[in-house]
Amino acid sequence: MLMAYLAGIEGHLGPAFVIFFSAVLQSITGFGLVIVAAPLLMLFYDPKLTVPVMLLLACCANFAQGLFSLRTANLKLVFWLYLGVLCGQPLGFWAFDHAASTTLKIFISAIVLLSLGTMQAMHLRVRECPRNSWITGIFSGFTSITAGMGGPPFLIYMAYTKMTVEVMRATCFVFFFLCNATSLTSYTIGGLSLGPAWGEFIYLLPALVLGILVGHAIYSYVPKAFIRRLIFVLLYLTCLYTIASVLLS
Repeated sequence: MLMAYLAGIEGHLGPAFVIFFSAVLQSITGFGLVIVAAPLLMLFYDPKLTVPVMLLLACCANFAQGLFSLRTANLKLVFWLYLGVLCGQPLGFWAFDHAASTTLKIFISAIVLLSLGTMQAMHLRVRECPRNSWITGIFSGFTSITAGMGGPPFLIYMAYTKMTVEVMRATCFVFFFLCNATSLTSYTIGGLSLGPAWGEFIYLLPALVLGILVGHAIYSYVPKAFIRRLIFVLLYLTCLYTIASVLLS
């Protein structure tokens, strides 16, 4: 069995590198695992397999990192966001269950492009309050279960937050764990088999763990501005390529 697992690793080197790179980014910035890895993994997997695989990986990563961040995180904000997630996920599951793979592929890429453009162009700060947090949570719940990423609405909402980097990072870990865990629960209740996703998760887990450890080790030494620019460039290129490949196929 071990030999079969080791033999299978060779066929997962591409996806494993994507997860490693994305995990390093998440350890440094507090986000990036899903928003970076999801479009790239669609180069290797069907979108309907990519989403649960990413949720399993993200849930595992955020749980491990969130345990050490509870005292630092803004738990009041997490509470209102999570209430919104619970309201947004039923509609999201319906959309995921009925949409074609090609539609999801374009939808995921479009979400990322819209989020990136909004984050760079928007200079008006959205006021942080329970109502706005709840509304943001609804959108995060919808995108989490349809695209495997609850981050874009949350990051747009937090684009100009007054929270410190440490609090923002800790809040990301805790919120994304709850959001992703709820998405996986919704899939299970809805009757979606996670067997194929678990099979890929086992091969990609070592890359995730290694990426988190490396990210924490170099956190104090890496210029955050450089990392953010690298994320933007990589995502723009990946999303544009994904949309073009679907439309031209």
